[in-house]
Amino acid sequence: MLGNKILFPALTMSVAWGFRGFIGGGPLGAMIPGALVALALCMVLGRNATDSRRIAAFGAVAIGFGGEMTYGQTVGFIVAPQTYWWGLAGLSLKGAVWGLLGGAVLGAAFEAASEDDGRDRGPMAVALGLIVVGAWFGWTFINQPKLIYFSHPTDRPRPEIWAGLLIGALLFLLAKRRGAGWAVAAFIGGGIGFGAGGTLQAIGRSLPVDHRWFPWWKGMEFTFGFCFGAALAWAALRCVRPTPAGAASPSQAPVWMEMAGGALVGAALIGFETASPLRFSYTLAGVVMLLIVMRYPWLGWQVAITITCLAFFLDCAELVPGAPAVTVAITCAVGVSFWIARWNAAARPPRDYYLFLLLASLAVSLLKAVLHARPGPGLYVEQAMFLAGSGLLAWMWRRTHELSM
Repeated sequence: MLGNKILFPALTMSVAWGFRGFIGGGPLGAMIPGALVALALCMVLGRNATDSRRIAAFGAVAIGFGGEMTYGQTVGFIVAPQTYWWGLAGLSLKGAVWGLLGGAVLGAAFEAASEDDGRDRGPMAVALGLIVVGAWFGWTFINQPKLIYFSHPTDRPRPEIWAGLLIGALLFLLAKRRGAGWAVAAFIGGGIGFGAGGTLQAIGRSLPVDHRWFPWWKGMEFTFGFCFGAALAWAALRCVRPTPAGAASPSQAPVWMEMAGGALVGAALIGFETASPLRFSYTLAGVVMLLIVMRYPWLGWQVAITITCLAFFLDCAELVPGAPAVTVAITCAVGVSFWIARWNAAARPPRDYYLFLLLASLAVSLLKAVLHARPGPGLYVEQAMFLAGSGLLAWMWRRTHELSM
């Protein structure tokens, strides 16, 4: 049973990271594994709907923070023999920073008082604000001057942000004094996962086979997600005492108000993240979003589920240029928002939200594979990945039933 309690979140994050690499990129795409692993951990720890909606929102945004880092050119270093060690150092560091900040914020959400107890709001707000301060400081004095730089310095150099997120994470931990065990575990798991995943790519690229038949990049994503998720599960079982699910009596708002609030937050987040010239725009927007959830906890599920779905709906819509596709994506998101608001009013258990987001991600991934299908090895690889993912999802479905009993 203990093995399943670690394996279940680890496989969840592994598969979800595969979704992130296919139906969403950047920080918005990273909200998929963030929300799903948070929900998996809520089931493992027996959290009820009241706590789970806040934790799921924090999880989505916390893992989304690391999505601001650029690492494509760093992968280019690790697959070249002459720059392998520099690429390994860069990927391992970026994975570790991703884990440190994501683990710290998610862990603090798990260890905080319930949403009906306002004692934690002030200290949490200050700690979240310090993430933005740290992001600005690290970006301004380390990343922007390229004092330590893991991308190509002359060929389309990428603006890095890892130092900003690292300093932001450290300031958060100093101010909050919670989530340290989670942060350390995820720091190790994220560093090992990204480094090992990059090494897998380097080995694969060196083999005398047609690379189109072997998704080495996807293997890196699965490896990173699995190690990251296993580290979070290990921290959860060590740092948080499981609690009975019990009855949930969450603060509530009318369905129309919850939908309107979710729409405003989602539009503001996606609009600001895509249009802002700030290198750490998602960090700022994500912190504001979490402050809103702390003040209006009934928006938690809208942040964790609806906004995450809206992001990958829009990503899929880009394959069909024109206003109708975007309109369809937004219409689907409105439907999700209504469904989630109804579930919130009924205090549905975290298992239902987990399966909803998991199946929605799988459905959109399948749709995108059909829209993006090209004859050749790539199509067969996508089909094989879909079959493997479906098998894992079947296993997870059974585990969610066991965990919810």
